[in-house]
Amino acid sequence: MRKIVVPVDFSISSVKAVENAVTIARKVDGEIGIIHVNKVNSIASMFGSHKTEMNVGVVEKNMEKLISGIDFKGVSYSTTLRTGSVAKEIGSYAEEANAFLIAIGTEPTTKSESSTWASAEIYRIITSAPCPVLSMPLSDRVFDIKKIVVPIDTTITTRHKVPFSAELANFFRAEIFVLGTCIDDSAEFVNKLEGYCYQVRKFLNQANVPNEYEFVVGNNIGKMCIDYAVKINADLISIMTEQEPRIVSGFKGTLAEQLVHLSPIPTLSMHKVFEVEQFAY
Repeated sequence: MRKIVVPVDFSISSVKAVENAVTIARKVDGEIGIIHVNKVNSIASMFGSHKTEMNVGVVEKNMEKLISGIDFKGVSYSTTLRTGSVAKEIGSYAEEANAFLIAIGTEPTTKSESSTWASAEIYRIITSAPCPVLSMPLSDRVFDIKKIVVPIDTTITTRHKVPFSAELANFFRAEIFVLGTCIDDSAEFVNKLEGYCYQVRKFLNQANVPNEYEFVVGNNIGKMCIDYAVKINADLISIMTEQEPRIVSGFKGTLAEQLVHLSPIPTLSMHKVFEVEQFAY
């Protein structure tokens, strides 16, 4: 079975992440692994706590309360409590479990120090994880995946996210929207970008994934992705963490950092560790 790892800190967003992970598990024939990391002697973490070894009982009670409120019908689950670095422990657990996906619930962010730190912690998880990471902003919207935006640029790894995105699309019977993100109107850049998009659509057609294509022009890939995803009412944006870094709304960082921090739509992040040999260039 495909293992879906869900880090929790018992906040509303992490409880919602477990509920969404159950939905995913039912689609992909998966099981849930819930993990709470006790980050001792540190500032508060989004997925850790100040709990010491003497307070493990409190954490266990919180875990029991969380579990009792989730409908796991038909889905196997397990719970794990660990102590140490949040990103390291989550990554280690996912690697040991040969995880299919890590699903993280996120809170709406502000410019406060705590929210910025939380975003940074999630980014550390994303860039060190042994599998794709799905970050899900807290929302009242019923979780489903019917429209997936796959932005394509001219970075060397931009197409590596396509096979996993296609696999997820097939599980959910979703449509993929290939978004050519043009930040340079030179003929060389445009030709390369259009060629990449053509290759992606060819792969999707061979994988029997319904797809559409749009070419957008701008100077900020993060904003282009978010604006387009909102416009088509997308359910997911699929990216590589190595895609173009740009500045959006005063927030500077990689595309993954920007989307985790600002996107109202769930983001599926992968990095170059997940290179897939069968993708034809």
